Amino acid sequence: MSDAVKGTVSPHLTRLLIRAGIAAGLDRSQVARVPGLAVLEEDGIRIPTETCLRIWELGSRTAWDAGGSRRVMELWRPGALGVWDYLFSVSSTLGDGLRAASRHLTAIADPADQLPVVRHHGGMTVNYQGPYHDCPAHPLIAEFVPYMLLMVASAGAGRRLTPVRVRLPHRPSTRPERLAELYNTRRIEVGADHPSITFAEVDVDARLPGADPALAAILEDHARLSTAAARPVRGWLDRFHAALESAVADGPPGLDQVAQRLAMSPRTLQRRLREEGTSWREELERLRQRRVDHLLRETTLSVESIAARVGFGDARALRRAVHRWHGHGPAAVRGSGPT
Repeated sequence: MSDAVKGTVSPHLTRLLIRAGIAAGLDRSQVARVPGLAVLEEDGIRIPTETCLRIWELGSRTAWDAGGSRRVMELWRPGALGVWDYLFSVSSTLGDGLRAASRHLTAIADPADQLPVVRHHGGMTVNYQGPYHDCPAHPLIAEFVPYMLLMVASAGAGRRLTPVRVRLPHRPSTRPERLAELYNTRRIEVGADHPSITFAEVDVDARLPGADPALAAILEDHARLSTAAARPVRGWLDRFHAALESAVADGPPGLDQVAQRLAMSPRTLQRRLREEGTSWREELERLRQRRVDHLLRETTLSVESIAARVGFGDARALRRAVHRWHGHGPAAVRGSGPT
């Protein structure tokens, strides 16, 4: 998978999460303040994973955490999660569909998310592994993924499936009887390393009513190609960095100049940077360091010429900066060779 999609997700699940959260009482103004949602309804894009996680966090603070998984999937219809949904319905068997969904999880999720599938005596277990253990909403995510798999698999099978077992890492706040109703089984275990759901062997091997192997192959190709071709739309800070780098072409960038490129006032730009945990001075320092390191390693320009290009008053000021960044002078940076 291309590095371009790392740290991004398809917008499909985030759309469902927002709709479910608002239906459960989530304040629309809180959602509006989440960066990265301006392009949510566009096709052929991927949004920052952090944006999706922020929506999970907001949702978990409402009554949504009592039955939140059901709220989300009540809004789901085949196709709501893009081509990934249909990998189940056109596969020859549920087992084939689960394997295909595992191979192409990046069609809806971050590449860091994994759905390992294990075939064993008695059935097939699908584990969910994601790097979000420290996220406040992790218990809700861990509850949701097995339920999502159950509902999408059931849609493909044309009937409500009964899992052999569901395992969760956290003790849910939902009452046991409601949890049993959610997963259609009372065999729910708590304290697992990862959430998982196990389907019965008879369900795994049964031919699906919409089985179409030729179409399944086409959809797998589509899932792979559409993910690779999707345009990552990063957060506001990424757009700021792009504007800052672009402004360098006209010489050392100024606050007013970059603010104008972003169609905002200098004061608003400074406020947005503070909200992102940084400042104009810090960002300009990082930019200067990147440019100085590049020019020292990749060119034979003198220190004096580099200082003038990057906006230092003189070579001595540049040398002090390089010592501050690296603990040694420009000669040592140049001697380390190209990056």
